[in-house]
Amino acid sequence: MTNASDKFTNYYKLLGIDATADQQTVKQAYLAMIKEWHPDKNPGRAEKAEEKTKALNQAYQILGDPEQRKNYDRMLRYTEGKDFNKYINDEAIRDKLDKAYPALKTALKNVRVLYALFKDTVNGKYKMPPASVAMIGGGLLYFILPTDLIPDFIPVIGYVDDLAVITTIMNSLKKEIKDYRIWKKK
Repeated sequence: MTNASDKFTNYYKLLGIDATADQQTVKQAYLAMIKEWHPDKNPGRAEKAEEKTKALNQAYQILGDPEQRKNYDRMLRYTEGKDFNKYINDEAIRDKLDKAYPALKTALKNVRVLYALFKDTVNGKYKMPPASVAMIGGGLLYFILPTDLIPDFIPVIGYVDDLAVITTIMNSLKKEIKDYRIWKKK
């Protein structure tokens, strides 16, 4: 996995606008780009045009909605220039699960699903809303780091906060996780 910020599409750059652009500027940039990249106007590169059109539609859906835009801006600031591979990787997940007490291991299997979903999304194999990806990434980072709300070295209790965070994410993203499991089986 490479730098996570390289894997998240910067919708401002995609639309060719500044992050401080107002709603009208966002709409104008979207309409100009969608007109340019519409698949019907690009028969020689239809596949690329279709992909670009989907990205533009997603960009406008997020940047055109003030609440989604606010969440997207937070996620963009959080991921910009950070290499999550340093913390969130196969070895770190495996090590944390191996150290967990047996009673918690069953419940912590959800971490494997969240990690696979996060990894496939960041690597561009699976599509998911940026806010959901950020939620999973933040939860996994909280899970991996040993110095969180309740330090992991405290017997049994040290994993309770990690479990609470993972359970909250699993409950919040039930539909996305169900869709991902279906996609993964195919």
